Amino acid sequence: MKGISFALAGGFFLTFQSVANATISEGIGSWQAAAMTQLTGFVLAILIVLILRDRSYRQLTEVSPLYASGGMLAAIVLFTNMTAVHIMGVTLTIAIFLIAQLVLAIAIDGRGWFDMSQKRIGRTQIVGVLMMIVGVIVLKL
Repeated sequence: MKGISFALAGGFFLTFQSVANATISEGIGSWQAAAMTQLTGFVLAILIVLILRDRSYRQLTEVSPLYASGGMLAAIVLFTNMTAVHIMGVTLTIAIFLIAQLVLAIAIDGRGWFDMSQKRIGRTQIVGVLMMIVGVIVLKL
């Protein structure tokens, strides 16, 4: 239940962030909005680390450069998300983002990429993604 709660909260916050970033980018530009979002997120994360007195940051040198590049990927996610919201609106953008995430997640789970444990991918997962794609087509009508 705890995992579901965090996933729901993440989904809600992603949607709020998409709307806020698209609105901000209209005034200052998409890359500037992405930079501002990354900076404010960094500040909040540092504050939380300080409040929790979590000292695990001392192990940062042990993080693979591949995985440390996640922040750079986030900047691209922010830019593409803002641009898509401007073109298609929030609902369609989030729906297509979710499908893209699921397709890649299925590939990662099925292949065990990025040090993830390999999971069996069956027809039900594929059918679920296909149903989401049909749902997006219905949304688009």
